[in-house]
Amino acid sequence: MDCSRSLHRTVSTCFAVLVLGSPTLALAQLVDLGTLGGNVCTASNTSDTGAVVGACRDAEGDIAAVYWPPGISTPTLLSTLEPDGPCSVFDINNANVAVGGCEQGTAGEDFPVRWVASLPGSTPQRLKPLAGHAKAAASAINHAGVVAGVSIDNDGGDHAVLWRPNQTGPTTLPELGLLPPLIPSTTECHVTDMTDTDWPVAVGICQLRDGGAVAVRWTSGLLGYSATQLPRLPGGSNCAAAAINTNLAVAGTCEDEDGDAIAVLWAPDGNSLTYLDYLEASGESRQQLAVIDMNEAGVVLGNYLTDDGLARAFVWVPIGDPALEEGLDIGSLGGAWTAGRDIAGNGYVVGTAQNASGLAESFIWKPTTGIQGLGTLGGFSSQATALSDDGLNLVGSSQVASGHMHAYAAGNAKRSAGKANSMDSAHGGPAFLPWHREYLKRMEIALRAFDSSVAIPYWDSTLDSHLPNPAQSVLWREQYFDTAY
Repeated sequence: MDCSRSLHRTVSTCFAVLVLGSPTLALAQLVDLGTLGGNVCTASNTSDTGAVVGACRDAEGDIAAVYWPPGISTPTLLSTLEPDGPCSVFDINNANVAVGGCEQGTAGEDFPVRWVASLPGSTPQRLKPLAGHAKAAASAINHAGVVAGVSIDNDGGDHAVLWRPNQTGPTTLPELGLLPPLIPSTTECHVTDMTDTDWPVAVGICQLRDGGAVAVRWTSGLLGYSATQLPRLPGGSNCAAAAINTNLAVAGTCEDEDGDAIAVLWAPDGNSLTYLDYLEASGESRQQLAVIDMNEAGVVLGNYLTDDGLARAFVWVPIGDPALEEGLDIGSLGGAWTAGRDIAGNGYVVGTAQNASGLAESFIWKPTTGIQGLGTLGGFSSQATALSDDGLNLVGSSQVASGHMHAYAAGNAKRSAGKANSMDSAHGGPAFLPWHREYLKRMEIALRAFDSSVAIPYWDSTLDSHLPNPAQSVLWREQYFDTAY
């Protein structure tokens, strides 16, 4: 189907075609991710493996950075730069490397850090600012392990930087201008997204020294990174890039000649753009269409305001012609407002919406089934925070019956209770080799090269996982073990 002719077909059908055959998320009940001895936990992000990072209040009332291993519903405390030093964690990649910040020193300065989250107890790696700068801050990590953030000079000015894998010193992302940094035309640059390579293409926003803001793309070359300003709307002014995909398309928001915010997509060449300023499919007027995210298929997620000043969420498949661009309001949970938060590669969207009872509730939107509420952990309200890139795991926070906020997870990563500071016993420790069926199969094949009659039995524990008493397993019957066992 040619989704570029959206006026001749329903927008939702085009979305469905884009994700046809993609893995699907089984909408399981929200799983409470427990606490660290206090009464509050929140989740900030998740990976394709189902690992989760966030924050919890401990038994002493302090807020600590935590990690939930895949399949475990008890938080693991992430190590700090110094004893009892507070930390926060923002993001985690598919290699279970997390990024955040930790305080250190008598002045309580906050420093960017990188954790290997799958190794609880390991010391966080402190990331350095540029030479001569006072401090730094991290904001995101890609799947290659590159961390984005800023180096902060002695006057408090932010300078966009990247920390490459296994390096603590930053790589400078230059400002715009003639021979920057000698004669820069911009200041206060920030990275908002980057591709998933070890020399990523990054996008973001820079403030102009004479006022206003521009969208910027940074690309690496033989002499390091160079900065390119992405074009504005005709007659418009400020722009900000929000997301970039592997094809190097960039989504963001620009102001038009009237000062209204318009959703924009810049082509991979960085020289042309298309924009959305009309939501025909929703039948509602729009104001201030702001882009939140974009997935690898080029589907854009954003939020906008109705004429009544209420927030709503939309999805948009750009076709390259502003005259034909058409977005789709994703609907509501029966309340007045909806706010999109994240979009995954399979087209799923999560966010928070007001339900028919007037309360905030997490939702998931699918191209084929529309918007669905996710409920709560027993309290009044919940909010979705993030989807994994593949769309199969989602996290958020919800009130429990006591009114406190707990982190939750939902999706395809089955979770069980585990001890804090513990690892997945099947994959994270010495039990891996004798337990894992793939290893046993390969070992059996190798042994059969010497003796074709060799067979290694294994226990399919999934067949017995529902039993209230493990002793009832068929494994313990007399045909396998005699009565002496």
